[in-house]
Amino acid sequence: MATHLAVFSSPKTVEQILGGKKTIEIRFSQTRQEPYQSVRRSDIILLKGSHGLITGQAEIDNVLYFSNLDTVKIARLRQEYGREADQPDKYWQSKARSKYATVIFLRRPDRFITPLKNLKHDQRPWAKITS
Repeated sequence: MATHLAVFSSPKTVEQILGGKKTIEIRFSQTRQEPYQSVRRSDIILLKGSHGLITGQAEIDNVLYFSNLDTVKIARLRQEYGREADQPDKYWQSKARSKYATVIFLRRPDRFITPLKNLKHDQRPWAKITS
């Protein structure tokens, strides 16, 4: 089991996960970068807004990887997982050129009583903390 830090551009997204409204996180990319092929079932994801503290965590229930994406495949991902991913149209439009996707099914969201300080100091939106 590994621990990962996921940084979200909006603190609202973290709240949606901790509140149980958002149960799937989809990370798209142009290249093979984390979390693609680096997360597994039962791993822990620490949740952080881009300008805040780490306020909670969730466990990975399942994960699916997709490659060689095109607009048709991305539309299919949106149709299949869009409701649980809870992202606006603008998000999907911004991902239209992605080649890779990691679909992460979340369970057991847990809000920390005392938020944690940031564990990394770079611009990466995803980082593996422990193996």
